Amino acid sequence: MPFANTLGLIALASLIPFIILYLRKPRPQDRVIPSLMFILQNKKTSKQSDFLRKFLTNLLFFIQLLALIGLSLAIAEPFTKVPYDVSLENTVVVLDVSASMQADEGGTTRFDKAIKESKKVLSGKNSIILAENIPLIVLEDESGETASSILDNLQEKATTTNLGDAMLLAKDLLQDKPGRIVVISDFSNIDGPDLLAVKKAISSEEIIVNFVDVSNNAENAGIISMDVGKHNIKVFVKNFNSVKKQINLKLVKDGSVIAESGKIEVLPNSIESFLFDDTPTGVSKIELEPKDDLNIDNMVYISAPLKKKVSVLLITNRKNTNLENAMLASRDIELNVVNPPVLTLNTHGNRIEPFEHDVVVVHNINNVGKRNGILPGTFQDLSNYVKNGGKLVITAQDNLREFNKIDLDIVSLKNLVQDTKRVCVDAVNEITKPLESCFSTVSKYFDATANEGTNAIASIIDMPVLAVKEHFKGKIFYYGIIDEASDFKTLPSYPIFWSLLINFMAETEDIRDFNTKTGKVTTINQQRVKTPSSSLMTSKVIFDEAGIYEFDNKKFAVNLLDEKESDVTKESTLKEKSESAEVLKEQSVERNLSLSLLLLIVVFLLMCFEVFYLKRRGDI
Repeated sequence: MPFANTLGLIALASLIPFIILYLRKPRPQDRVIPSLMFILQNKKTSKQSDFLRKFLTNLLFFIQLLALIGLSLAIAEPFTKVPYDVSLENTVVVLDVSASMQADEGGTTRFDKAIKESKKVLSGKNSIILAENIPLIVLEDESGETASSILDNLQEKATTTNLGDAMLLAKDLLQDKPGRIVVISDFSNIDGPDLLAVKKAISSEEIIVNFVDVSNNAENAGIISMDVGKHNIKVFVKNFNSVKKQINLKLVKDGSVIAESGKIEVLPNSIESFLFDDTPTGVSKIELEPKDDLNIDNMVYISAPLKKKVSVLLITNRKNTNLENAMLASRDIELNVVNPPVLTLNTHGNRIEPFEHDVVVVHNINNVGKRNGILPGTFQDLSNYVKNGGKLVITAQDNLREFNKIDLDIVSLKNLVQDTKRVCVDAVNEITKPLESCFSTVSKYFDATANEGTNAIASIIDMPVLAVKEHFKGKIFYYGIIDEASDFKTLPSYPIFWSLLINFMAETEDIRDFNTKTGKVTTINQQRVKTPSSSLMTSKVIFDEAGIYEFDNKKFAVNLLDEKESDVTKESTLKEKSESAEVLKEQSVERNLSLSLLLLIVVFLLMCFEVFYLKRRGDI
């Protein structure tokens, strides 16, 4: 018999003095006994009665001996191992709700099978964790009836899955309580730590980890990526099947098909792309036909804010400049060109309001007093325009230092340097991202220093060439490249740069900000948020459904667009491991059952019998 406290066996040493006391003979005593006592004795007492009396006299010894042995063994804490089902107490269900769980076979999805398996393992106290890319607790320590009701109302999501972190969260929920963690998944395309390693780390005698595989044989071809631009949409489709497949893509808005790809043949395990040339405003969607076993990637949503061209006023005394041609080529810019001194009539003879434009660009102008020069108050008007929230771009020219620019200088110009140098990017942002690190060669430039608050984004050595500064409510940009003395105007990146710069100055919204992938979390001001399936008050939006989200008075399109999650034809990752057979088996445990209490009860009964015996014998 095993003992939890072997040192307690020392208590058996108490039997030694006990036995010595019983073996020790008492001294004889002289007593006067009347002879009549012997005459009155029952003469019928037999030898058998004498033997029984001696035995009963020794019975007290055995009672006390057994009691001492029982107490000593109880101190040593004997125990025995008995089978124990920890799942009867606490069960944590880790339920995979990723996009691949929507894969259908014969009218039953993997998620449907997972719900049935979940109900089978419910016990006394139940907790449920949804294994999305970020694990979510939806139930903690509730009855089987409550858990079953919650399971009936759960829906699969459109995210990846992180089973490893979900299992660790389940361990935290159990804490030191005995129980079972049941992971129900298709075990396909799992993010996070290795499952078998996590299982070994949290398994113990009091915690059992069971894996239930609900994968099926599904076929799929789906949209795995999409590039949404302001003027076009590029869609990428992958065929995950082992045979080629013909597909058709439709661009749909308000229930009407506005563009169609026609039949496209996609080879096995290959990717094909298609470009829709015009991005519709508002909300639209692209549908993939024919349908297959996974519908979540057969449709993608698109959100495009209303197309508002940026109104730009170009003030210049030059005709047909590279800058003018670059802005005319942009589909995002509505350009008006004026020639000083008159700023209220454009080059087409149309009357305009010069300071109601989103952006004003000053480029190659004549100074005050020169022929067709600007009026004395022009830069004051430009200063007021910027202070009231206007956006101004000032380009470099040879005599730029001679202009009285009021408070519009964001760099201090020194002398004009005649030297060949390279212009290099200092800060990579939305303007400079398309440019090379050193993108232009110039033969003359201004020796300049940045004023306080000015941020240089490109320079020649330490001299700012491209710089920006917030000025009151508006913004000023310094373009220090003199186009006539630079190769930048001849590069393909030149018109792209000006289009990006104008959009940056006008702070136009990027269409890519309205189209995102599932799995992201964003924090907003507390407000009512409309999701694809519900509406709720929240300050944190979890993009775990495919569809349209509405908040901040804007509409956002959210799509799966995950190649790995769409690959439902891939075999379960557990079946690829040699340990998978062992992992999928049910496990049982043994628990130590202490016998100390049972021994104490026996000792108590022995002592009760001793009292009864002594009373019966007449000693008490």
